[in-house]
Amino acid sequence: MGERHEMRWGGLAGIGAVVFAVVGRIVMGPMPQLTSPVGTVTMYLATHRAHIMWGTVLFAIGIALFLWFGAALSTAFRRADEAGDAPTVVLAGFILVSTLAFMAISVFAGMTYAMTEYRTLLLFAPAPYATMTVVGTVAGVATALTFAAITVANARTRLLPRWMALFAGIVAVIRLLAAFTLGITGGVLVPGGWLETYVPGILAALWVLAASGLLVREHLPTLRMRAPRVMGPRRA
Repeated sequence: MGERHEMRWGGLAGIGAVVFAVVGRIVMGPMPQLTSPVGTVTMYLATHRAHIMWGTVLFAIGIALFLWFGAALSTAFRRADEAGDAPTVVLAGFILVSTLAFMAISVFAGMTYAMTEYRTLLLFAPAPYATMTVVGTVAGVATALTFAAITVANARTRLLPRWMALFAGIVAVIRLLAAFTLGITGGVLVPGGWLETYVPGILAALWVLAASGLLVREHLPTLRMRAPRVMGPRRA
């Protein structure tokens, strides 16, 4: 079996990560924005407790699969560039993003459970909810770093098609720009809004699906060229 066959599972993990994340987000229902009234946040947590718990589990599975995908991708880059630092940065980026995402979703689930169990705490729900929204916005810098590293690694190895490198660079720039919305307190660019959250997230998901498809199809020209050769018997 050639080296590239080992990447199939990583590609399937990437597809699974997107599926679980999308389903988890749908299960959680319409989440309030940072500028939503206090009563909207309180009502959402009180009426969507079970949905948030189930959505958290689905998100956690998706994050684990996302890390698996990142490990497979960084391994592919490493095999094509044994001396460069970019593959290491790619792996570190996926680890950082996965860690931040797992901690954020776990804290959100714990916060929801505690406040809905002790109902008087729901009066203070908007404060930690806003905190989690801001944390998610700042964590976007880690995502930008990861996709920037992917762009550099692909420039060195040509492992993926050029349009994939350009796509990753666009995702990195948009995700970084989204982090600067922290200074905005209203309008469509407010943290947690559609443009700040969903546009970068959808673009990143589309990139992961495209890269996962290439891994599953074994469409990695660099690794095909570097496949180990079968050595014949040595002559005396």
